[in-house]
Amino acid sequence: MAVLIDSDAFTPAERPEAVTAILQEADIGANLRLWDAPDQVVSRHQAWLLGPVALTRSEVSGHQVCRTRRHERIAPSDTLTVTVQNGQVRQHEQFGSQTLIEPGACEVIDLSTAFASGWHGLGGTLCLQFSRERLGISEETVVSAHGRLAASPLYTMVTAQIQHLVRIADDLENDPAAPSVGEACLEMVRALLISAAGRGPGDGAAIPEQLLIEQILGYVRANLSDPTLRVAGIAAANNISVRHLYKVCANSDISLEQWIIEQRLVRARDMLIDKGYAHRSIAAVAGAVGFRDAAHFARRFRAAFGITPRDWRRCDGITSKP
Repeated sequence: MAVLIDSDAFTPAERPEAVTAILQEADIGANLRLWDAPDQVVSRHQAWLLGPVALTRSEVSGHQVCRTRRHERIAPSDTLTVTVQNGQVRQHEQFGSQTLIEPGACEVIDLSTAFASGWHGLGGTLCLQFSRERLGISEETVVSAHGRLAASPLYTMVTAQIQHLVRIADDLENDPAAPSVGEACLEMVRALLISAAGRGPGDGAAIPEQLLIEQILGYVRANLSDPTLRVAGIAAANNISVRHLYKVCANSDISLEQWIIEQRLVRARDMLIDKGYAHRSIAAVAGAVGFRDAAHFARRFRAAFGITPRDWRRCDGITSKP
């Protein structure tokens, strides 16, 4: 069930203080100014957890939230949100620019850095919220993508998907597939931000290296389950030569083959203690993350984490199949 915070639970006199506390917490430390009289203040919030992603819906009366450099120091965070605006035009200032976010429009907002944002009248948001570290996107990419999401061919799809997820959120949160949906949302948002940040038309070598490496790693994450994933195929999918692929990875201190193995092992580790995969054998989990040989997988898993896959699964109380 969604977490629901509703200002109607407070008396008019209590609402400004209660809403201030709610919004300050939601925005990871900030100052708040309410535009309406106490008896007109509205603040309703719902949230659903989809694995690594929080899906939220809010309805809030006129306000402005301001996160300062001081808040960055005393309340550090790496939270990002991709937000669909509802009801009112949001006036948003961040990264040295001012943006008007119309109802129905989608924008990326970095809750970790300084910003000023709000609207007049009763408005709201639909959001996907997540850790930037978990998303695997640099600050430079977020800054480049901000204000440019609509230029991406993925924009309409992502906006519609967020709206649809909120409509089915109550049923989805309790579905065994909810964590997988959250993972898919991360991939979707990562692709949108990389696309909006400045992908060149058709020539991967023309893309700035920071964007290109994120595009490459995003492609690999999306194809980890493919046991035939090879360097030549990764280069071709990103419209660059194998030589340029190795150069870009080297400049980011990444050994691509080793990175692929590490990502597969991390994904397998998560799956082994996920109740949704309890019916799968260890060999089946190994195959699902791209390992063809279960014995080789077990050796690499133990070398990486200091424990066998079977013992790791038992640590969480799941009895594994042979």
